[in-house]
Amino acid sequence: MAVVGHHAFDGTRIGAAGVDLFFVMSGFIMATCARDRGPLEFLADRAWRIYPLWLIAVTPWLLMSPQTSLEVVRSLTLWPVYGPHFVNPALGVGWTLSFELLFYLAFALALATRVSVPLIAYASFFILAMKTNSILFAFLGSPLALEFLMGVAVAAMPTRSFAGIAALVLGICGFALGPSDFYNQAFGAGAIYRAIAWGIPASMAVYGARSLESFFEKKSFNLPVLLGSASYSIYLFHQLVFQAFSGLAGLVISAFAGVAVYLLLERPIMRVKPHWRPPDQSHPARASLLT
Repeated sequence: MAVVGHHAFDGTRIGAAGVDLFFVMSGFIMATCARDRGPLEFLADRAWRIYPLWLIAVTPWLLMSPQTSLEVVRSLTLWPVYGPHFVNPALGVGWTLSFELLFYLAFALALATRVSVPLIAYASFFILAMKTNSILFAFLGSPLALEFLMGVAVAAMPTRSFAGIAALVLGICGFALGPSDFYNQAFGAGAIYRAIAWGIPASMAVYGARSLESFFEKKSFNLPVLLGSASYSIYLFHQLVFQAFSGLAGLVISAFAGVAVYLLLERPIMRVKPHWRPPDQSHPARASLLT
């Protein structure tokens, strides 16, 4: 909803921090929920989570204006690097999914080998990104990946209610008071500042919410939880809503439309997800991704 607000109201740069919060939460969720899966099973599950709804969401944008073959490919695959250019898909918010999928690949590599392997690879790409003008290295070594790693670190931390309250308050204050000059930076030094200015408060907010999880189980939080459950649908379809509405109307209608898409499309898609692992297949115990 922060991202929707960012697009609904001009000048609300802080809303872009919803992306950074999204990256931290992704790292936290993967480290918490996916450690008992094999790498191929993990990638298959993540692909089913991302692509079916994405393909539905991007189709209207591909039909709105003529598209070259390359533009169609970039939009359907979410691979963004073509020669010297980082190319966004036809539905602009998909750029974040390119980073999300890159993290999934790194996570699968950690499952298949050791955690040190993707970390060493990322460190190498990070250095190459800073030392060269290669957009490929800039993508593979983007400082935004640090926000996923922050989420993994949060998953390893013991929870304390008092510390959670303090972290949540400090995280919110960090968002409110931190600089937003780098709200649109995904590469280079600007992205480093962004990871510091928004990634650290996002990590504190996620740790705080995790530490206070039982508090959010109250019925008074049913609506926020519903919006959270529908967040992927809201994120993918809100810019289509903005073709007809803007401002507060666009914000509210985006929420309603996203919840409707979640109930009518996203949940049914997830219910028919194929079972990738045969019933008699078992995976050997895997080293913790948190160590």
